[in-house]
Amino acid sequence: MKNVKTIFASVVLIALVSISAFAGTGSKVIAVVNEASWCPTCQNNGMRAMETFKENNKDMAIQFVMNDLSTDETKAKSLAELKKVGLDKAMAERKGTGVAYFFDADSKKLINEVSVAKSNEELAEALTTAKKGAK
Repeated sequence: MKNVKTIFASVVLIALVSISAFAGTGSKVIAVVNEASWCPTCQNNGMRAMETFKENNKDMAIQFVMNDLSTDETKAKSLAELKKVGLDKAMAERKGTGVAYFFDADSKKLINEVSVAKSNEELAEALTTAKKGAK
């Protein structure tokens, strides 16, 4: 039951971060967060990492896209979202879960990546680095 509550809370938080990020117009960076319901790193760190990302993205410079690798169905839905932002090809080789990948929104080039298991300070620094790395 605890896992179900954790997953549900994660989905709600992720949805809020995604909605707020899409509301911003002029995002310079697209962050793709690979997650899966079966991923221990995601289960243990996902909520904290997403909260840190949200707190450090008040300017909406980074648009978050969740890439759910849990099942074939969630992979297909995530692929459709990746295609919308033009990152389906860039993410084809990046299958590691519990990782956020930061891309320049215009060039679609990878700026940096960070594990959600990193400290809040390291996660915040990854966002700062991504914002500075965008052209």
